[in-house]
Amino acid sequence: MSEEYNEWYWRLYRWVRWKLPYQHKYIKYGIQNLYKWFWVIWKDRDWDQHYIFEVLKFKLEKQAKHLADVGFHNEAQRDAELMMTCVRLIIKLQNEDYYEEMYEHRPLTLEIVSKYQAKHNKAKRLLFKILEERIEEWWD
Repeated sequence: MSEEYNEWYWRLYRWVRWKLPYQHKYIKYGIQNLYKWFWVIWKDRDWDQHYIFEVLKFKLEKQAKHLADVGFHNEAQRDAELMMTCVRLIIKLQNEDYYEEMYEHRPLTLEIVSKYQAKHNKAKRLLFKILEERIEEWWD
């Protein structure tokens, strides 16, 4: 674009011509997002991985629902299912389900502890492997 079209009045014209007609939609969507995210952000703390997982879990749930409802690409349903698999893995990691199962065994031996720790680590690796391989394909 030439220097002339970068003047403030041309930028203003392009904004009024192409973006202004849609501003009410952006504002409405932004307010809806603030409402939906309010309690997630309100409860967020900078303490440990639990809160990072909470934000990621909420985002994945929202996006999975959106993809399942209005996803336009061929594998939208499959992507939504993968997102919900990630959500279930996050819940398992947050609740430390594997460690709860471990305490049901008496007496606790080093083999039992390492077995359940390996399950916990496997769930964590699976979660991040799915995210690493598929996150860039998750769009509508």
